[in-house]
Amino acid sequence: MDKLCSNKKYYIIRNGEFAINANTKIVYSVFSLCLCVEEYASTGSTVCFILFSGSTIIWTTVETILYLTGTRVIKSMTFNYNNGGQIELPRYVSLLLQGAQEGGCITTIGIYFGDRLFSVTHLIIFHALIIFIMVNIFNKPTSSTMNSRRQVNTAGSLLAMSGICIFNIHTMYSNPEHIYRQICMLAVMIYLSTWWTLAVWYRGFREVAVDDNVYSDIIVKKASRHDTAMVLAYDVIFEIGIAYLSFYGLLMPYSGSSATPTSLSGSTSLN
Repeated sequence: MDKLCSNKKYYIIRNGEFAINANTKIVYSVFSLCLCVEEYASTGSTVCFILFSGSTIIWTTVETILYLTGTRVIKSMTFNYNNGGQIELPRYVSLLLQGAQEGGCITTIGIYFGDRLFSVTHLIIFHALIIFIMVNIFNKPTSSTMNSRRQVNTAGSLLAMSGICIFNIHTMYSNPEHIYRQICMLAVMIYLSTWWTLAVWYRGFREVAVDDNVYSDIIVKKASRHDTAMVLAYDVIFEIGIAYLSFYGLLMPYSGSSATPTSLSGSTSLN
């Protein structure tokens, strides 16, 4: 954390078409909706629907702000069809897909499988999903073309993350009956995102660069292995896990939904 608060500017860079592939983001978004439908069909619960829709709206708004303020520089996404055909999507459609896949998808997976941590069947499905993600990443062609760049340690980002941490602590303190469910959800999101991040880093789709302010706006060099590990760990734990956990605090305690995990609240309990 000391490094992030230093004068150096740390950037997470996304390379290749992986960051702008609309097809991939649509697949994961549809998978999340399938989890929502399955939960409702089997238990009558709308928890996944609430979190998917709410977190998608919130994260799309965040991505839009990052884009408009220049914190994140990202190209428009492309939709691939037939044999090599491509359609470049409008900028705000791209931001919506980004919000659905990063906010909606990960949050939905977190709550769905977090509620079912002790179901062997669901654990197998969850790890099959991770294997699918890994295979998909390793089958993507590598590229050094930068399609997204975001500074991690702007003053605004660090201040916002501090506020989110305080909000989550306040939510847990005010709604202690939800703590177990939140911790399970957080654990699933961090576990999934760790595998995802390791795979995209190893394949070169994601890297960390540092600007030591010797030259004004130029990224001077790649970050060291140590700095890369620290920045990516911060990204997984705080900017994914802690940030997305706040969607639960914003949406669930006031939605009228039970604090009891879905798999424990009805006849369709652990397999």
